Amino acid sequence: MTIQTAMAELYTGLYSRLSSDPTLSAKVTGVYSSIEEDLVHPYLTISEPISVPFTTKSKFGEEFSVVISAWSLYDGDLEAVKILNLCLDALAVRMNLTGFKIIKVDVDEIRVFKDADPRIRHGILRMNYTIQNN
Repeated sequence: MTIQTAMAELYTGLYSRLSSDPTLSAKVTGVYSSIEEDLVHPYLTISEPISVPFTTKSKFGEEFSVVISAWSLYDGDLEAVKILNLCLDALAVRMNLTGFKIIKVDVDEIRVFKDADPRIRHGILRMNYTIQNN
């Protein structure tokens, strides 16, 4: 039984899917794994990966939780909500990960709130992935 985490492959797949979607790319300035001061709004970040491993008699797998955040300066929640909907559209088609098989995908949470900086709206899309080593 091979034991490896799918975290890097999942991040790569999410980044690739979100950054290559033409409708989403027309709406946001980029997809990032960290926030830097000079980023132009609106943009997306992928962060907060959590992995809970599990094993069967012959396979190793993980339950992942990953947060996709939309960052917006729009006055109100609407832009962040629209961006999160575009993320859901982009992620609707199952991703192929090298060396791993996605067993299940669930949306755990969608919400929008004012950031610590009250000008910024922060939209959160928390996705859950069940992934097994091939």
